[in-house]
Amino acid sequence: MGTMVGLVHVLGVAVALWTFNARAGGSFWHGVSPRLMLISPEWTAVSIGKAVLWEVTLAVWLLRGQPTSPWGVRADSRSGRISRLSPAERAARDRAAGAAERGRVAGA
Repeated sequence: MGTMVGLVHVLGVAVALWTFNARAGGSFWHGVSPRLMLISPEWTAVSIGKAVLWEVTLAVWLLRGQPTSPWGVRADSRSGRISRLSPAERAARDRAAGAAERGRVAGA
């Protein structure tokens, strides 16, 4: 039983790191360059920590009602640096994403 729990945890870490790679712009075969990860070391460290503790991250996310990520690129950013967004910036991003989704569904 312990072996199964360990294997599920390791599989979860692999999936979480793959998701981290894909969201940061990497592909299945080619990872994200260290240069890109160093643009925002705080985001990289938090993402890796969440991948390793994915069970806790999943439980907290579900208990909070599946909120959107607090991380993103600010609208006025010229560097593309990912940082923690303010509540107003998150609301604006979520409204824009919702409008784009409604437009895509209406056009389909």
